[in-house]
Amino acid sequence: MPAPIRFFFDFTSTYSYIAVQKIDDLAARYGRSVDWSAVSLGHLFQAQGVQAPPLIPAKFNYLKIDFARSCAFASLPCRLPDPFPPEVKLARYTFWRLKARDEMLSHAFARAVTSATFGRGDSVATATEIAAACKDVPGVSLDDIVAAETDVGAKRAVITSLKTAQDVGMNGAPYMILDGEPFWGADRLVQLEARLAAAR
Repeated sequence: MPAPIRFFFDFTSTYSYIAVQKIDDLAARYGRSVDWSAVSLGHLFQAQGVQAPPLIPAKFNYLKIDFARSCAFASLPCRLPDPFPPEVKLARYTFWRLKARDEMLSHAFARAVTSATFGRGDSVATATEIAAACKDVPGVSLDDIVAAETDVGAKRAVITSLKTAQDVGMNGAPYMILDGEPFWGADRLVQLEARLAAAR
């Protein structure tokens, strides 16, 4: 059985939104599963002594243009939330709480939340807002989301995922590893697919 693709993303990351919507379908076409990890990109950058791109005016101005273009290329709706970057701590905890119960449910949750955040520009800061974003995802309840805020296992998973991300050399999101080879960025999905096709 081939190893799963390792997929690191962040709910604050514009380009993670694109990869989140695409990677499971891409992997399935080649008989691969995907192991998802929600990482706090802000904490990763802090640990690496790197300034987040949205805090650099020239990079943020480019991001606004390129993100819209990249979404159009991927046939996805696009709207940056205000404020940006969005508050996603509770969404991250909820992801890990759901993942501990059901891997695929956590993927569906992430797709719904990132669609709300970067497809419609909605806030997902509160439990009520997250529940609204996930209203069409069976198995995700407001009670789950509220409980995630104090879920010790979810909080531990966030810390562990950060350490794992550092260990594998993650330098931005989305970050994917296929059979030991890293790919950084949603635009690298094309190269990832080429490698999957060659490995058949």
